[in-house]
Amino acid sequence: MPFGDKKNRLVTPFVPNSKIIFTLPLGMKMLTGKVVLSGSIVLASSTVPGTIMGEGAPTNLIKRIIVTANPAAGSRYPGGKIVDCSPRSLLRYGIMQHNGKFIGEQSASVLGGGVNGTYPIYLSIPIYFADCTLRNQVSTALNMDPGTYASVQVEVDTGDITSCLTGNNAVPNWSGLTVQWVDDRVALPGDTNVRFQEDHTFLIAASQSRAFDQAMPQDGQFESWLFIQEQGAQATLSNSLLQRVQVDGDPITFDKYLQDIQQQMLDEEWVDPAQSFTGLAFIDWTDSTLANTVKASTLQTRFQVTNVSGANLDDLLIYTRRVFPPRAAA
Repeated sequence: MPFGDKKNRLVTPFVPNSKIIFTLPLGMKMLTGKVVLSGSIVLASSTVPGTIMGEGAPTNLIKRIIVTANPAAGSRYPGGKIVDCSPRSLLRYGIMQHNGKFIGEQSASVLGGGVNGTYPIYLSIPIYFADCTLRNQVSTALNMDPGTYASVQVEVDTGDITSCLTGNNAVPNWSGLTVQWVDDRVALPGDTNVRFQEDHTFLIAASQSRAFDQAMPQDGQFESWLFIQEQGAQATLSNSLLQRVQVDGDPITFDKYLQDIQQQMLDEEWVDPAQSFTGLAFIDWTDSTLANTVKASTLQTRFQVTNVSGANLDDLLIYTRRVFPPRAAA
């Protein structure tokens, strides 16, 4: 059995509307990393209940998570922003790793929708480097062995109560809330592939049958795509926006409607039919092996989308995963 190093490593007070930086200690292969909101939030002086936006509170107290890996001198590994994602994408992708179940805040807290009170919370936002859906799960673990990366930093961009609720006038007290970094590592020899995870927003200007996403990454090998359909100002999950996905490239041709995609999610047990997966469309390119990833630069992709709320008021939040092997030794 490989040696494991699994720790709650770093903690700092939550500060709204700021950038919280963790510089991670190096060593071993990282399987998962987690940004954790833990502690309590006190809401006072609220006279107007709010309307929840997106995942609501406490999730929306974090706007973005960025992991930047800086290669060591002479390293064969690529660097840069290997993670650049919103918490919603990371949590919703977690469904595919949790036997089809969504795992959010442990007690399902939404801070009472803005009602006065004290709310204890524990929210763990996972970043999967290793992948239980691959035959070789550790083939994409983050290699932090000596000589690979000079530094790895995590940036957590925070919001405040207005990121979570509209129309609410509560005064929050954040003094009992912390942001923590937890990760699980194992000591294994050899190389791994570098997984890049990003999400971006595709605004739906109008209903159209051949919409093109100019922000889709163009390098690396795609493992999977997750489309999250967000309707209106509250970013409500909806099945009304994405109708069809068409892809041509090397080595794939793909043409399925939303119901086809969601049926495949059920057939392949990505989701649990007893739980809601409204608004999600997940496409896995790998069939459990990295040999089946698709070359991003070759893809021509078209979406059939419907505009429900008005021009640029609905969107697709698109979460992608790509892999890059280390360069061959000279």
